[in-house]
Amino acid sequence: MSTLESREDLTSDAQLALERRAVSDRRNPTFKGFLIGCIKCRRRGPRRADYLYHQTDWYDVKLLVMGLALLLLSIIDAAMTMHLLNNGAVEINPIMDYLLRQGANTFIITKIAMTSVCVVILVAHYHSRVFNWLRVDVMLMFALFIYTGLVTYEFYIYTMIK
Repeated sequence: MSTLESREDLTSDAQLALERRAVSDRRNPTFKGFLIGCIKCRRRGPRRADYLYHQTDWYDVKLLVMGLALLLLSIIDAAMTMHLLNNGAVEINPIMDYLLRQGANTFIITKIAMTSVCVVILVAHYHSRVFNWLRVDVMLMFALFIYTGLVTYEFYIYTMIK
């Protein structure tokens, strides 16, 4: 067999493979694939051992608890803020004060939406480090601690008003 014949065979095999691949690409995203991926999460860690910053399909339960707790505290904070403002308190944060002047619904929706977006971003990047030394999951725990302190302080102010 000559070299020319083997090259022609390789070229025809490559063309056949391209034709078969062009029929249907298994990597096309579909809604069915999305649903199956939601139920059967497979990626629990990085693809390679040396890849430090990665996204996964499966997150730790503590992240779910911390994220939901932060969202719950955000809702409680918004409700307590509205109640305290109705009893004579003043909003010190200029951004939230501007949103309050736009209306209570705008204030509450924006406050909860901002918290939700931040929680989703932090949970998605929980393996990352900020400034190469502060882990994002530690930031989530710190935010939970601070938010708990804020809501506790609001309850204290509420008891002082009564």
